[in-house]
Amino acid sequence: MIYGLDVLAGAKYKDLLVREWPEGFACGMFLSTFGNALPAIEAVLATGRCPHVRIQVLWSDTHSFGDKDIPAITKGARQCQAIKKKFPNVTVEISPFCEHNLNAPDKYLDIVAKNAPDCVPVNTPWKGKLSTKYKNEVHGSHKPPSTGRYNYSYDGTNCVDSNVEKDKTTHGKSDVFFFWHPRFNLKWSMKDKTPRPERRAFPDSYLIDSIIYLHTQKGKTNLPLKTWLQKTHADRHQQIDPKGDKLLIISPIKSKEIQLRTRNGQVVDTLRYYGSFDGGGYRYYSGTYGYLVAQKAKRIQGDPLCEVWVNGKKHGVVNPGFRDSTFR
Repeated sequence: MIYGLDVLAGAKYKDLLVREWPEGFACGMFLSTFGNALPAIEAVLATGRCPHVRIQVLWSDTHSFGDKDIPAITKGARQCQAIKKKFPNVTVEISPFCEHNLNAPDKYLDIVAKNAPDCVPVNTPWKGKLSTKYKNEVHGSHKPPSTGRYNYSYDGTNCVDSNVEKDKTTHGKSDVFFFWHPRFNLKWSMKDKTPRPERRAFPDSYLIDSIIYLHTQKGKTNLPLKTWLQKTHADRHQQIDPKGDKLLIISPIKSKEIQLRTRNGQVVDTLRYYGSFDGGGYRYYSGTYGYLVAQKAKRIQGDPLCEVWVNGKKHGVVNPGFRDSTFR
């Protein structure tokens, strides 16, 4: 298994991807949903750091596809074949439909195979059928196929709010494990209803790095369930938002601060009291990103686990780069 970033709207932030692409990670992108993605795809592959790309040719908000789409599939497959010719050492996968409801998808995957013979057709259903002939891809909470090779993507489920370690186990036999975040589609959150042409929620270097961090091992944590919550990414609602994406802990204890310490007692971060939380408890915000705190702890003691201290008492152990206690 290799890890990947499903930067589906990457056509809109090519320069960021070229600058930040992690060594050995796969790339996922829409071919045309956010504009012509060919320049962005080729730019990422030209870095030499991306060995694998999966391209989603078509998207429909209603998940409705059919014969009317054959010309677009044919054109898209031929464009992907040209990419493969230009980058022969890269695995190029082509999904004709992203999240379809078709009962017979192989008809369209055959078109991909015919027009892109050096590429790998991939079937990506929503409520549609899995393929028994071609490779499949499942998204979000969908279960692994019972047989055959497949990819997994968080597409439609925010990876930073998920139980990533559990999902790694569930989909440990997938060929590619794609991380996805709403900002990869230029949305501030899963609830953001901004029309696609008007979206401006661009990812940045910190967000990319914080998601790359999720491919590491979380380690054994024990934050008290139900009464505590650690969010590595506080909600963000606009491009300039001092608390957005920063480490957040919700605690049943009211104090002026929460300290995160390494096992030798060194304080690696202090989260300041901000106010009560509508769902119960009290909010404490860090001034930095969770993955940076985790990396600092690892430099000090060899692993990222931090003890949670309030009013001179230890209340648990966390990895600041992973959400903990409850998951969406």
